[in-house]
Amino acid sequence: MSDLHFVSWKEVFLKALGEKDRNKAAHLLHEADLAIFRRQQELHNSPLHREELRAIVVAIEALRVSRRALDALNKPTVSPLQANADRADKTR
Repeated sequence: MSDLHFVSWKEVFLKALGEKDRNKAAHLLHEADLAIFRRQQELHNSPLHREELRAIVVAIEALRVSRRALDALNKPTVSPLQANADRADKTR
């Protein structure tokens, strides 16, 4: 089980967004997802917590965008010139 169990979802969320190390960021994004999910389950659409539930919706979208950006950084890139050279080598 996570060692961040008793930390507010907001704290984990902010830590994940601020992390520069890719491996740590990936781990923290996962931890933030879990913390947010747990909190959503606790609130269960309570009208007394509408503001926090709205914040959670925004946080989920921010995590999705952050995860996409992290995934894009982790993909190997090939320059168009290298791709053309590779294709030319294959046709020879």
